[in-house]
Amino acid sequence: MKAEMVMKKENNKWYIGWIIFPAWYLIGKKYIILPVIQSVFEAMSYSDAYLITNYLWNLIAIVILFSLYGTGIVRDIKQIRQYDIKSIASGYIKSFAVIVLFTILGGIMQFILSSGNNEQSINEITLRMTMKEHYWAIMILSAFIGPILEELIFRWFIFSSINKSLIIKVIVSSVLFGLMHFIPSIGAISLNELCLQLIQYVLAGIAFCLVYIKRGNVVFGIAAHMSINLMHNLMYLVNKLSLIHISEPTRP
Repeated sequence: MKAEMVMKKENNKWYIGWIIFPAWYLIGKKYIILPVIQSVFEAMSYSDAYLITNYLWNLIAIVILFSLYGTGIVRDIKQIRQYDIKSIASGYIKSFAVIVLFTILGGIMQFILSSGNNEQSINEITLRMTMKEHYWAIMILSAFIGPILEELIFRWFIFSSINKSLIIKVIVSSVLFGLMHFIPSIGAISLNELCLQLIQYVLAGIAFCLVYIKRGNVVFGIAAHMSINLMHNLMYLVNKLSLIHISEPTRP
């Protein structure tokens, strides 16, 4: 009875999240936090301001999320206890395999459909620029904090709050996930590349939805999301170290 009352209370607050999160995404980072950071610390470089802005934006979003739906999130996460170690390991490996498969599929589609000029999104470009000065800070943000927030918002909140068929839930949450990564690049890269990147992110969103549906617990999606982002960051680090090594003059 108590669980039913909690769920009913959460359902009554779904609409609040649908108002707050889009608004916070559209204006919170670019029009509130970043201008404040730049005005308070005028001598600070853009990469430093960008880093602090992202940390604050994610922290505030997590606080909002847990203040609205903390009881339900904690309850669902605690359900991981019903799995034994073998089941958790198996579930993680299978979840990660699904994400990797869809990532490869997205990459193949981009390679086939692109004009040969693969442009990076503004999100990726800014992260890479900031990584040059703050690699480990960006690593923590993109490989750990980001995946937790994105899985809780797009799979736990958005997917769960849509009272429609399973297909509609997957489509809506995945398209919104794609748009979140797509919107910052509008006007900065070609329309063709925008569409290709949107497809890639939507495919990733579908993969994470499939993991959430299959496993019934957001923890598996978070773990798989962390792993794929961590893999991307480590590949960037290895590539960077390789370039440094190649550029070093050989000793006579």
